[in-house]
Amino acid sequence: MISRVAEHCFWLARYLERAENTARVLEVNHTLLLDFHVPVEEQWRPLLIISGIHDYPDTPTGEHVQAYMAWDRDNPFSIASSLAAARENARCIREVISAEMWERVNFYHLWVLGGTARGVYDANRHEFYAQVRRINQLVHGIADATMSHGEAWEFFKLGTYLERASQVARIMDVKYHTLLPKAEEVGSPVDNAHWVAILMSCSGYEPFHKTPRPAPLDPAAAVAEFLFFDPLFPRSIRRCVWECEGAVAAAAGNPVGREPTPAEREIAGLLGWLDRRTIGDIIRDGLHEALTHVVDRVHRIGEAIHATFFAAEVKPPAAMSQSHG
Repeated sequence: MISRVAEHCFWLARYLERAENTARVLEVNHTLLLDFHVPVEEQWRPLLIISGIHDYPDTPTGEHVQAYMAWDRDNPFSIASSLAAARENARCIREVISAEMWERVNFYHLWVLGGTARGVYDANRHEFYAQVRRINQLVHGIADATMSHGEAWEFFKLGTYLERASQVARIMDVKYHTLLPKAEEVGSPVDNAHWVAILMSCSGYEPFHKTPRPAPLDPAAAVAEFLFFDPLFPRSIRRCVWECEGAVAAAAGNPVGREPTPAEREIAGLLGWLDRRTIGDIIRDGLHEALTHVVDRVHRIGEAIHATFFAAEVKPPAAMSQSHG
């Protein structure tokens, strides 16, 4: 596969996942503010911070921030911008993805551009965010059923799970930035309710309660452990990184004696970092610090993937292996 096609597959998946997770962050913040008192200055600015936006020009009110994160085409993290970028990447590889997949991506891009989506947003904010979540889920279901599961599919998976690992960490970090409790509130019913809301925003409420646990943990630690480490839940950080490991190895090929690519080494490094820690270690050393570390390492993995597969001067992994021999 030529690197241009691989890169479009990778970024198509990342932008779809980014649109869904932007909707998740907006929805969880909207829900939490309905149920809990948060000082005005701490209500919406954290969503900009965790998206890496530090120079927001307007007053960060709920309506301003939601409009900016949903509709602003100059904001690369907005839902509209992400879906437009996904559509453009899909358009460039129509010969690789299925016709059904292209039609659905194009349909939702036009839906966001038209008045229908704006009408849903104005009438029922929860339904709008739910619909955006379903866009990504539907496209992934179509892709799984209609794409050949070859190299293009592996790059699509790689983009999906890499973006998801970063975004789940960012969703969890909403709690730190927006709802960091006072020391006496840790472990209180209100604090636990915050964690349940974070869990629900990751579609993890049912899987969490259906997962047996050998030892009792306080609710906050149990939820954090589930979202960090659960090996079966497809949105846990460790499961996402593990999926990336398999996808990048398949994309690189597996001849005997092949040296690991830079992307594989970076992914293995993050997996090793996770495997050397328990949730007790992470809470003791700082949940926010751990989540920031995950986001930073995902960024490094993305850079290594670009250098390994997409950069103009890159050699195919097989040629790299032969050149070392």
